[in-house]
Amino acid sequence: MSGPTYTVEKAQVIENKRSRLQKLIDMFERQADSYILHHRALENVPIASLTDYSEFDSVDMPDDSELSPPVPQRVHNFSDGLGIDHIHPEDISILLPSSLGWEWCILHNSQALAEKEAKLRIAQANDAIQSMRLALGFKSALFRGHVRPANTQRTKTRAWDAIHSVDATVHQHARTYSMAREAYLQIREAYRVGPDLPQLHVADLRVGTAIIDAAKVGQRNTQLPWIWSFGSTGDEHGTWMEECKH
Repeated sequence: MSGPTYTVEKAQVIENKRSRLQKLIDMFERQADSYILHHRALENVPIASLTDYSEFDSVDMPDDSELSPPVPQRVHNFSDGLGIDHIHPEDISILLPSSLGWEWCILHNSQALAEKEAKLRIAQANDAIQSMRLALGFKSALFRGHVRPANTQRTKTRAWDAIHSVDATVHQHARTYSMAREAYLQIREAYRVGPDLPQLHVADLRVGTAIIDAAKVGQRNTQLPWIWSFGSTGDEHGTWMEECKH
């Protein structure tokens, strides 16, 4: 399977971001050596590798879609032409209790640090789900208010561009949640009173006009994926519903 294709300009932007990220990782590793390793050698302890969650890379159609998006314009594949797989900074696991593992934390008296990370991961997961709900609600509103009424190629393309932009945001939050959950599960023993973080599936991200219709009188029993009732939704519910109306 071939990898993603980018324009030369897009590839350069990505390369610049990777360069900055690598510098930040190097800085973090130098600090981590003092506060987690205490200048001890890792002794060949395996570092947990990151999962790429590529299932969230595809663009999803709303459940009730009757239309097809325009065919995207082809772009050139940007690579070094050598066929060599590079390890990019975003694929590197940094030194944290979750990447070293719970057993390592016990052996090196790092349980308190693992508990702090577990709490931060819970907060990160909650933030990702809340942001996901806002984006999905907005996507549903865009589909209803812009995609369906579009009657020319220009308006259809513009509407689908907006949908794809929101999709990219949704899938970024999906990966953030999934990575936070994965890290949390590695050190959950450090914070046993913490909540369960359900596994996120692509099907949980599908939206339709039912999300908007569920707010109407007499349709509050419409069943939605678990993300819509996860965590605290009281202060946020009105916000994303208001977004849907615009």
